[in-house]
Amino acid sequence: MKIETLSDVRKIIQEAGFFEAVISSVSDWDEALDERDNEKFDKAWVDCFNELNALTCGDMADEKIVKDLREFSFKKVFSIVRNSEIASYISDDIGLVADAVSKANFKGWVAELFEAYLSGEFPR
Repeated sequence: MKIETLSDVRKIIQEAGFFEAVISSVSDWDEALDERDNEKFDKAWVDCFNELNALTCGDMADEKIVKDLREFSFKKVFSIVRNSEIASYISDDIGLVADAVSKANFKGWVAELFEAYLSGEFPR
């Protein structure tokens, strides 16, 4: 699936069953979150975040849209799992993906991160 705009991201994450599939892919959340804290995953995530943070947004309206997508993700996931930590991880991931798309830098590791979500898997 080609992701070129924030509207593409919005359409995907608002699709019925999107987050439910990701959440159902995890049988042990403590283990899944621990795996995300491993050095390789954590470093890749932080490196992408820092790289994107250094880029300027082409359209200031995009910043609000990215924030809205993060908020939607958090609220949706929280409504399913009733766990703010899990909702925060997923919201942060969607924010990273949306930021990459808004800054025309959706490639490499961040694209792989979102591919896991598209496959119905929680990335770790």
